[in-house]
Amino acid sequence: MYGEIVNSITFLLAMLGYGGLTVTLIFSLKGKIPFIFWRVVSAIILLHVFMIWTVHYEWNFSTAVRNGYSGFLIFHSALLMILISTFVNKSIALILIRISSIVVTLGAVGAVFRYESVQSYKLPVIICALAIGVTLLVILNEKRKSMKR
Repeated sequence: MYGEIVNSITFLLAMLGYGGLTVTLIFSLKGKIPFIFWRVVSAIILLHVFMIWTVHYEWNFSTAVRNGYSGFLIFHSALLMILISTFVNKSIALILIRISSIVVTLGAVGAVFRYESVQSYKLPVIICALAIGVTLLVILNEKRKSMKR
């Protein structure tokens, strides 16, 4: 029972973090980042990763890389970008948030279709992924328009 509760909290934090990343990315459409909100979201994401390392990996590196080094490096790079984005100026933070949202989305969508333990989050992950995808397309379109001027 204790393990199920901890597991539920771990992945609830993941969804809160992903939802917060989605909201922050949407705010970035206007070049704004709600930094206090973003710092809280980043702390939630960090806590989620800490719980994964504690509960699922038991601080064992070989367990953490059991599915390959590339995924490990990619996701921890996304975490690093998220954390750095809370300490840098807005223009750099926007870039880091946008890049990390792509990485996190690829991982989240893959996870809900691959791992039974998180399949119950399929609908909210897909909704966030669609919102992130549309937001990034709008950002790209606005960049393209500004380059034509």
